[in-house]
Amino acid sequence: MLHYTAPPVTGGVEAILEAHTRLLRRAGYDVRVVAGRGDAHIIPELDSTHPEVLAVTRALQAGVVPATFSRLADRIEGRLRDALRDRDLVIAHNVLTMPFNLPLAAALRRLPLPRVAWTHDLVWTNSAYVPFQRVDWPWGLTGRAAPGVRYVAISHTRRREMVETMGIDPDAVPVVPNGIDVLEFGDVGQHARDLLRRAGAAPADPLLLVPQRVTARKRLQLAIETAAALVPRWPDLRVVVTGPVDPHHLACRRYADKLLELRARLGLDHVVRFLYELAGEGGCHPVCLADVAQLYRVSDVVMIPSESEGFGLPLLEAAVARVPLVCSDIPVFREVADGGVELFPRHANGEEIAAVVDRVLRSRSVRHRRSIMERYAWSEVLTSIRGVIAEALLEGGRLCPESPVREDELLMAADGVTAAAS
Repeated sequence: MLHYTAPPVTGGVEAILEAHTRLLRRAGYDVRVVAGRGDAHIIPELDSTHPEVLAVTRALQAGVVPATFSRLADRIEGRLRDALRDRDLVIAHNVLTMPFNLPLAAALRRLPLPRVAWTHDLVWTNSAYVPFQRVDWPWGLTGRAAPGVRYVAISHTRRREMVETMGIDPDAVPVVPNGIDVLEFGDVGQHARDLLRRAGAAPADPLLLVPQRVTARKRLQLAIETAAALVPRWPDLRVVVTGPVDPHHLACRRYADKLLELRARLGLDHVVRFLYELAGEGGCHPVCLADVAQLYRVSDVVMIPSESEGFGLPLLEAAVARVPLVCSDIPVFREVADGGVELFPRHANGEEIAAVVDRVLRSRSVRHRRSIMERYAWSEVLTSIRGVIAEALLEGGRLCPESPVREDELLMAADGVTAAAS
């Protein structure tokens, strides 16, 4: 048995493959990752830095087809057939359009399974790979579409390049973009995620954060009244108030009860949530400073309606988190913010404050962020991935047209090459 060890490769393509694997497994698919290294079913020759593969690649770069090419391709094909014996579909990332393991590309072309070529990069559009931009065999394996293979592009730009260089029908190449997990990228921990989920604010669109304690001078009734004015325009709005109620101060407790009464009267129990409610009767406040910092990073707007303050720490926090902040026009906020926030008159009502918040939500920067989150959230991208899988299985005879889409067994074969992921 050949033992070969290589250091792990981390790059864009590898990160996307890992995300696809995680998403599909959560959706109930049986995914097996096959690669030359890493956390996968290992076939050493799938690694582009494997000595034999690297020797072939260097010879091809010099314009020579080594005698070992066909033998290596045959060996890889045999090992792939063994690894894929119980699989229904192969999804190969970058293998069929980049030149780092052409014996693997040749082997994949001969497999009897339905195959999807998930295309992140093209050798023919990168001047760094001119020696591989040839139409003759085996260089041409990456320059023309493989029969029976369904190609996927990660952008319309990449699809246009594929059509121009590979002669593929554009209607036959779906575009499935890369995605982003906003909570993961924002380093939002599990506890903060649970707070959002338990508060019913996980699907907020938009999320208005009020990082204040529940005391009368914070004027939190304005947050509720503002929500009432915003909901007709933003039906998926959620307002989250993070601070606690002082259990030893009877006036604070009474104020909190009045806020809950106002919220119920306006029919906003599912819109405005006070996180202290999650503690239960007599429980400790469930929110720590780290949670608040993480909630800033996933909020669309921060609101501070205080009547008076000695400083205004949330103004600093929102600035560092780069979240737009709307606050009452009081002297200390003008002093601390130095023009960097949206102010509303000190005696403004909910309708007037809502107009300011609405203007911020419709600003170019906030709209851009929200658009990215809506278009490229993994939950949205997953729908497109599943569509590609269903179509490939149908075309490959692995799925009956009248059958519902099954959580079929899949394979993801990845070319773990740093350059291919750059």
